[in-house]
Amino acid sequence: MRVLLFALAAVASGFQAPATKLASSRMPAAVTQPRVAAVTMEEPNDKAVTIGAAAVGGLLGVYLFHELSTGAFLACLLAYGSTLSNGFGETSKKAGSAAAKVYGKTLEINEEYDVLPKAKSALDTVTTAAANLDSNYGISASVDEKLKLSQAYDKAVDKIDELKGTVTSKVDDLKSKASS
Repeated sequence: MRVLLFALAAVASGFQAPATKLASSRMPAAVTQPRVAAVTMEEPNDKAVTIGAAAVGGLLGVYLFHELSTGAFLACLLAYGSTLSNGFGETSKKAGSAAAKVYGKTLEINEEYDVLPKAKSALDTVTTAAANLDSNYGISASVDEKLKLSQAYDKAVDKIDELKGTVTSKVDDLKSKASS
């Protein structure tokens, strides 16, 4: 609600230019450019660029290939690439620099608006409401009853325990044969 009010105030402030300024201007009002503060971010240092490149590589690996090992490999590859001076190195440096800038801006926004505590509070509220709905209406119990998920889970746990038992007994047999 507060964001909506700020947006409306920002839009309304655009229509409150003094009439004398518009009348005395030689250029039409639609052509004049508003004065906007230049937003510049300082360039991150080499360590931040390398860490940013590693983060980009890790995220790409996990997102594209759905494997943590590929993510780790691409993280190492882009981190190493950010130390090179060829085309791949320049690309890695650009990606790492962008990631470092995004991280810095994220920290700045979080510091200014306290985003994380507000998000945590909202998620806690949603989680509590969902738990209350589930306890009042028994949604998860009815889903479990229809799909028989708990029975399948119990069967899977029993099979895993059985497999552990057979593997343990075979290892014990091998140990006894090896020691004699």
